[in-house]
Amino acid sequence: MTLVDRTHGRWPWVAAAAVGPATALAGARRGWLADELRWTLWLPLPALLWHQTEEWVWPGGFLPWMNREVIGSDDDELPISRTGGLAINTGLGWGLSGAAIAAGPRRPATGATVLSLLVGNAAMHLGLAARTRTRNPGAVTSALLLAPLGVAGLAALARDRRAPTRQVALGAGLGVAGSIGMMAGMRARLALSRRTPPPRRTTH
Repeated sequence: MTLVDRTHGRWPWVAAAAVGPATALAGARRGWLADELRWTLWLPLPALLWHQTEEWVWPGGFLPWMNREVIGSDDDELPISRTGGLAINTGLGWGLSGAAIAAGPRRPATGATVLSLLVGNAAMHLGLAARTRTRNPGAVTSALLLAPLGVAGLAALARDRRAPTRQVALGAGLGVAGSIGMMAGMRARLALSRRTPPPRRTTH
């Protein structure tokens, strides 16, 4: 229970356990990944696993940092709860990465969305690190993995004549909108919780 409480759930340990095999597999298949820009679709997943491991497992502390220091809450698990963290990281993160892989490089809209989300995530971490001059949970992998991969991947897709330009632009736009929308939604949920009065206690 102590480990689960420290990582705010069990799913981060899955990410930490999977990051080594995923990275090793990517290294072993680097020639195949280089062909037809497969790397733009496949590499975001191991990069995301590294990022989630830094955020949630070691050194960890993402949930209270995000809720308190970034969004301005007085609660470690509001507006982003453990359930919300699970949904965002596994459903949106892993799920969308899997969908991009399944779509393939000739239908790059989903892949461009993932890459754009990586850039948006990295911009948030690095911008706050620069402003506060302190490391935050996720800043290192943002600088080393998310930002370079996201920018390079989007640039590669944009240059590839075989990738429909409209799909790349659509995906990039969706990623930007998603990054902004998630932060706005979190702040709105916090504001709503502060306006909602607590339930009245009844006496018997």
